[in-house]
Amino acid sequence: MHPHDPGANPSHVPWPAVSVACIWLPQFPLRVELLRHPAWDGLPLVLGAGPGERKVVQLCSPEAARAGIFPGLPLREVLTLCREAIIIQPDPVRIAAVLDETVARLQRVSPAVEPADEAIFLDLRGLRTLYHDDLARLERAIRTAVPPPLRPRLGAAAGKFAASVAAHLAMEFGLRVVPAPETAAFLAPLPLSHLPLLPETIQRLKLLGLHTMADLAALPFPAVQAEFGPPGARAWRLASGQDAERLIPRRFRPPVQTSLRFDDPLASIDAILIAVGELLGRAFAHPLLQNRAARQARLRALLADGTSWERLITFKDPVVSSRTAYLALKAKLQLPNGLPLAPLEELAIELLELSGEAARQPSLFLTRARQLAPIAEAASHLGTRYGRTTLYHAMEVEPWSRIPERRWALVPYEP
Repeated sequence: MHPHDPGANPSHVPWPAVSVACIWLPQFPLRVELLRHPAWDGLPLVLGAGPGERKVVQLCSPEAARAGIFPGLPLREVLTLCREAIIIQPDPVRIAAVLDETVARLQRVSPAVEPADEAIFLDLRGLRTLYHDDLARLERAIRTAVPPPLRPRLGAAAGKFAASVAAHLAMEFGLRVVPAPETAAFLAPLPLSHLPLLPETIQRLKLLGLHTMADLAALPFPAVQAEFGPPGARAWRLASGQDAERLIPRRFRPPVQTSLRFDDPLASIDAILIAVGELLGRAFAHPLLQNRAARQARLRALLADGTSWERLITFKDPVVSSRTAYLALKAKLQLPNGLPLAPLEELAIELLELSGEAARQPSLFLTRARQLAPIAEAASHLGTRYGRTTLYHAMEVEPWSRIPERRWALVPYEP
């Protein structure tokens, strides 16, 4: 079989002019459930709605689609169309855990890995010697890193867009290779739906008689840019095979996370807030948070009904203490729909975007009492960081002196 054919997997595939690999994981939320329930493979699966969401189908497997089920269909009509359908509740915690584990495994294949929705991109530059110029060897390494129930499809090309399209067109468990010189010819006959454009923009292009990427690439670039703006200019470049978008690897962030499992599931807001305070106290005692601030907190919970719940909260200002973080999270969790409807069996908090504390300029028109509190807090943090007093305030010493330097003195500020 020719290495460019879909699904080709000979014993040795020469390494063509490709620099990016795309691993497409179709219907990833549904396939994650098959890791726990392998017997469900091949059955009509339907992803339902989470708490507070419209009770409609979010995603459905091909088996469910053949029974007439489609995204947006009210959940109450699913069993009417297909009595064998299995409705799955969203499980963002488990989905995130599987994705993180898969990315960690793929980082052993290539040090530069970028996750993006249902796709994962790998930078192939510099790997030819490691894999002995054998693309089949690289493919085996990728498939070893990705759990088979996820049914990965692979594409390799000179850019991210062409690699993504190749992965979408590859057969199940297949590899589609598009060498750099063949990129434009590979994209030319494909429909415009592959381009990152809004549906209404694609409809406008079709009304203009444009149906393939070759049709769009044949137009003058200035005209496309003038009519459709930056998104149209980007689409024109991609359709022409000009993909200069860089792969952005996931940065390594040392995790600061703690978790608690409860013998009796927590249902009241007061009990949950006590658990949040305990977890934050543990998290801010972590050595990685010494002299650092957190900008985000991710809360993940396993619920008593077998589902999970996740929420990412961004702090208005970077927080450096468990007390400040607790007050910010408390305000968010006490809002309507701030907490899941089911009791919590396990709760975890992860602090993200760690950095040095950002400088803050308070208002000059606050009352003195409101000014002293943040000043005292900042003085305490600076003293902890540098081991000495770093703030001073001016104190009147000899107001009668004619020499300005004698009238005032800088005195160390002690909160």
